[in-house]
Formats: sequence, C-alpha cells, structure tokens
Amino acid sequence: MDSKAIIRDLLLEGLDDWVPVDRLIWLAREESKQSGGDFRSLAIELLTELMRDGLMDIGELGDTGFEPWRGDADAVLARLVTALDQVDWMPAGGVCWLANTPKGDRMASE
Repeated sequence: MDSKAIIRDLLLEGLDDWVPVDRLIWLAREESKQSGGDFRSLAIELLTELMRDGLMDIGELGDTGFEPWRGDADAVLARLVTALDQVDWMPAGGVCWLANTPKGDRMASE
C-alpha cells in the first residue's frame, strides 16, 4: 500500500465517521515494514498531504462533536507531532481525530 492508497483508505473511512489518528499511524507502520522506511516520517508526510490538500482536518471530540484544532497547517502539525512524541507514537485513541472536509468527501466518493 503506497501513500495514495493510504490516503484513499483514510478518506473512505472518513465518509462514515471521524478517524482516530491511531489508524493513520497503524497504516504508516504497516507500509514502513514493507518499505523499510521510518513510520513516523511517513505519518507526518501523510498528515501534511491531507492538510495541505484540504482533504482532512485534525481535531478532537468535544461537546459539539468534532472540533478542529485552530491555527495554520504548520502549527496544527507541530502540535500533533508534539502530542504524539509525548505518547511515544502510541496514542491509544487519546491524541486526536481526523475528519474529512467536503473536498475529502468528494475525493473519496469518486
């Protein structure tokens, strides 16, 4: 599974519900086992692409449902990497969630 396939998989999952960041990390780990690369680098690359292309938002679940983190893409990614470093990249459902944007929904539906 390459990056495009991982992104497609995440977007398809995001059509039905919010996606825990754990899922992205698991897919990056599996791909890195195959390719011999570093899963953290791949995960950051995937998150960057998802945000840069406006396909998914990063946030948390709050009183109003999914609440995207505020800030530009670089600030949100830095916050996420810091949070993942604090849990040794094993978030166990507790760091954040990913939600499709309308553009992400359209891409997944094509």
